[in-house]
Amino acid sequence: MEKQKLCMRRRIAIYTAVFLIINVFAIALLAQKETASVNESLLSHAQDTENEFNDIMGNYERSFRIFVEMMKRELEHNPDPENMWNYLKGMDSLLLDIEGETFDGLYMYYMGRYIYSWDTPYSEYEKTGYDATERPWYKDAVKGNGGIVFTPPYMSYANHYILTTISQLQPDRETVFAYDIKMGAIQELVSSLNKYDSEQVMIFDESGTVIGSTEPDYLGGNLYRSVEESLMAVKEAEKELEAVDSSDTDAIEKIKDRIQYADEFSKFRMDFDEGFTKLCGRKNIPTIITVNNTKYYGLLTENGKFGFLVLVPFMSAAKATLSIWLVPLLAIELLLVYIFGRITKDQKNRELKAAYIELGQIQNRLEIALSAAQKAAAVDDLTGMMNFKSFRKSMIDILREMEEKDSGILIMIDGDKFKYINDNYGHGVGDEVIKLSAQMIVGRIRTNDIASRLHGDEFAIFVSDASDYSIARRIMEDINKTIAKEAKRRNMPSITLSSGAVIARRGDSYLELSKAADTALYEAKKTHNGAFAFADKNFDKTDSGK
Repeated sequence: MEKQKLCMRRRIAIYTAVFLIINVFAIALLAQKETASVNESLLSHAQDTENEFNDIMGNYERSFRIFVEMMKRELEHNPDPENMWNYLKGMDSLLLDIEGETFDGLYMYYMGRYIYSWDTPYSEYEKTGYDATERPWYKDAVKGNGGIVFTPPYMSYANHYILTTISQLQPDRETVFAYDIKMGAIQELVSSLNKYDSEQVMIFDESGTVIGSTEPDYLGGNLYRSVEESLMAVKEAEKELEAVDSSDTDAIEKIKDRIQYADEFSKFRMDFDEGFTKLCGRKNIPTIITVNNTKYYGLLTENGKFGFLVLVPFMSAAKATLSIWLVPLLAIELLLVYIFGRITKDQKNRELKAAYIELGQIQNRLEIALSAAQKAAAVDDLTGMMNFKSFRKSMIDILREMEEKDSGILIMIDGDKFKYINDNYGHGVGDEVIKLSAQMIVGRIRTNDIASRLHGDEFAIFVSDASDYSIARRIMEDINKTIAKEAKRRNMPSITLSSGAVIARRGDSYLELSKAADTALYEAKKTHNGAFAFADKNFDKTDSGK
């Protein structure tokens, strides 16, 4: 009897050792595969961000080129400086209509004079000893030797946005054209990123100044400053606050904002110091770092005059790669349990039967948990619609499976004046407006169409088996009517949804289609009242209207 018990204990010990060895080997193999997948995903994420950033900078540059050509033509016909001053003032309102909030004033140096578009008398600048040729915008233009240049961006604490100046030296080697822009589009790009839960993304210039961040309080901070220098920036701002005239309320508010931003960034810089040093030594290589006792996947890339920093919590990355490691691990565990159960079948028939029952229960629970996790990863929490990631994947699959004769219409949608609702009614009411919009969108499409909330008040619809823009227009008109009617019934504020559409056919890519639809949407948004526009076949022109 004792001998049988001893043999049983040895057998159990052997089985346990084999079970642990296989598990350790499997976990190591899966961890390696999961790390490779995360690295690839991070690099792709950073590249996508960089591409969209380059598009924004390209748009800034294209607008400036148009401005330069208009200025050159005007100089040919009216070379007098006084005429140019009046022309700039007229141009100011024109560019404001074209660029919207991006534009922030224009000016030039011409025939030894500083000419600008504001109404402020030049004598006010003379009092301060203003010398245009000593300003960064002029010096940078001269260094640029005729190329379009961007001065180093800086934070406007009075208005809470990043400013830069675009300038260009003209062929006479003296005249310089310039205008200021607000780089809000970069902040909008970074704020829209939601590939991973709780991720942090920063875009910074070559001096280290943060010009875009998922944490707005970090704007204007400098990544290349040491922790000591970041703390000193806070102290310097506090000293400046003590010295300012107590009656100058505008200056006091600006300095207080600067202190808040500097303080928040210095705390981040302190927690991030060791991790940042590590990433600087491994540029373009995803690396695991620790920030404030939390593990992150970090990636630091640089491209010319700008850099990109991505920080993704370790658990968020693991959740995003759930199917890579969880399903194989579950399969291995189930296989091991089955094998060891078969080996001991003759000896423990009753125990094995109970184990199978328990195994089935565990398997069911795991399958339910896995299904719930996969569903949660594909659904927008607020509206229950597909999220951006699952919509993009579905669109790629649809386009890949299209036949030659197939077609559909991709509609990009954006709420009009949604910010007004958030500012005046609060974000709770704003969320209810988003949910109402989602309900009306889902209720007005067919079962073979798909719809998604991309982020914020932006949605997308793909209408299957359609190639007539009038269909998309009727859908959007119907959605806007039902939103207005239902909002009135529920006694809540209403918004209209502007939209841009493009026809999709076999061979099209989702990236090209979404850009074309976004371009059309941009045209529609100019009215801010639920307009509809569509792209032509070449994706470079639009037609719009209610």
